[in-house]
Amino acid sequence: MKMTAIPLQPHFEYRLWGGERLKRFGFQFKDASIGEAWTASARPNKGSIVTAGPFAGMTLEKLYNEQRELFGIEAQTFPLLIKWIDSNEDLSVQVHPNNELARLLENEPYGKNECWYILDAPAGAEILYGHTFESKDTLQQSLSDSHVMSGLSRKHVSQGDFIYVPAGTVHALTKGVCVLEIQQSSDTTYRLYDYGRLEQATGKARELHISKGAQATFTPHIDYMEPPLPLDHFRTRLTHNPYFFVEKWMITQHEIVETDTFRLLSVVDGTIEVDGVSFDIGATLILPANQSFHLSGEATCIVTGVAPLTKPMARIGIDIGGTQTRVAVVSTDGRVEKQFKFKTRPHLGLDQLLHQIALIVGQFKLEYDIAQVGIAAPGPLDLKHGSFLTPPNLPNWHYQAIVEPLHNRLHLPVTLENDANAAALAEAKFGAGRHVDSMFYVTVSTGIGGGFVYKQQLISGAHNSAGEVGNMIIRTDGPTHPTLNSGALETRASGTALHERALKKGFSNSTTLLHNDSERDMFVDDLATGLANIIHTIDPDLIVLGGGVTASAPLYWNQLQDAVAMRVYPHLRGETPLVLHQLQGDAGVIGAAFLS
Repeated sequence: MKMTAIPLQPHFEYRLWGGERLKRFGFQFKDASIGEAWTASARPNKGSIVTAGPFAGMTLEKLYNEQRELFGIEAQTFPLLIKWIDSNEDLSVQVHPNNELARLLENEPYGKNECWYILDAPAGAEILYGHTFESKDTLQQSLSDSHVMSGLSRKHVSQGDFIYVPAGTVHALTKGVCVLEIQQSSDTTYRLYDYGRLEQATGKARELHISKGAQATFTPHIDYMEPPLPLDHFRTRLTHNPYFFVEKWMITQHEIVETDTFRLLSVVDGTIEVDGVSFDIGATLILPANQSFHLSGEATCIVTGVAPLTKPMARIGIDIGGTQTRVAVVSTDGRVEKQFKFKTRPHLGLDQLLHQIALIVGQFKLEYDIAQVGIAAPGPLDLKHGSFLTPPNLPNWHYQAIVEPLHNRLHLPVTLENDANAAALAEAKFGAGRHVDSMFYVTVSTGIGGGFVYKQQLISGAHNSAGEVGNMIIRTDGPTHPTLNSGALETRASGTALHERALKKGFSNSTTLLHNDSERDMFVDDLATGLANIIHTIDPDLIVLGGGVTASAPLYWNQLQDAVAMRVYPHLRGETPLVLHQLQGDAGVIGAAFLS
């Protein structure tokens, strides 16, 4: 039987920080300080109500319980909640529990993973997202002393941004930011800090939940990233996680949409017609399961539903850098699906790193069938025993094993490789070197490393040290280093070397340093000498340059090409192209995921 879209009437919530700005999105209410419009809610006594059609007058809770075939899922209770939020003042600093903690501490079926689509924000707006505390003890102490604000991180936001907020993330919306919030159907919030505000009705401060909040918080903070994925000419996936998916639909012409399970469609701009019925901004509709809908008009819609239970195959890539560590899900065709990142913090000890990696992989296992885990780390490494040797950027982890301890935590195959080699493998399989037989990759970042790939196979050398070009001596009178040769390429041309030279000579940063003719000449001379040595030693089809310093490539690229040509045999000039990486900052995690 053909079912039409089911429109919902919102439930409005008073909030201390609310106002009247939700009226701008088509909502009608009389009370002051309305902070939230719950447009799709099956919460007891706070439910949305069907406004038209054969189910008019029913709450969403009753509709779900009695007409389960409309939804196409079997969850015991309706799993999602949609809110439109007006932050007329700064919201309290808060954190939400995951499913496990919600059951343990609150006897609730769902934790609270949520996301925001930014409807409106003042110029230069920032929200609170994450923190800098390194342990739960320091976090809890700062909360008890009301000093938590000094350790909170801020994120710039503007209209149209999308932000996923996993359970365990400290966060707060700020004054003037309006959002559409999609979340699990939970009202459990742990309030950590509330600026000393008092409720007008009682004259008392609202309750804080310091102990539970500290228990629920990722500590140290783990930052989530998921690139948007275009699905077709009008739909873009904003997130796909174990709890829900969210898509942005840009309706500009007639479209036909078919559903397997239900969808919740919220009109955030313009007017849409669904099977000839018009809906304006502020409307939230149920698109029932196993139906076809004709859409037209001019509208921007945010659409959500429940992620399917099937788990696609994927790999985990881990890129351990001197500054930050990234743990990513990589698809079988080499695309980064999503990732978490966090500060590496080697001073905290290796167990802390292993704990955070295991926590993240545990999250990914809820959604993916993980085949293997690969680790890219700065060298030198002992690949045979799966351990660090003496990586300069990880001084506290020298001679410590990582493969076996991580395997014991994850119960998955784990492989370790030099980070430059992993990036080289990724560029050879999926990036700039995918069309040639032999490729040498050089990363110019915090340090300098390299990797040689022949027919998409890493050439590691007899002692797994092939490609360690960062220790290549460029100038015998160069600077000393505790673990590298005096005058090594890394001590001359790495991002660290440029930064130190910039500070010493009064430049604001390494980019400013490279604007200086003599300093740029010195950098180019050193790097070109290293690249020419590689060409004479390996004779690859291609050299790919990557790493953070390549962000400044427009300042030196042509000069570098000429300098390399002047340093090689005449018959080699122009025969070994020098190109920039294609995978940008994802090469390390992609290559790590495909280690064998």
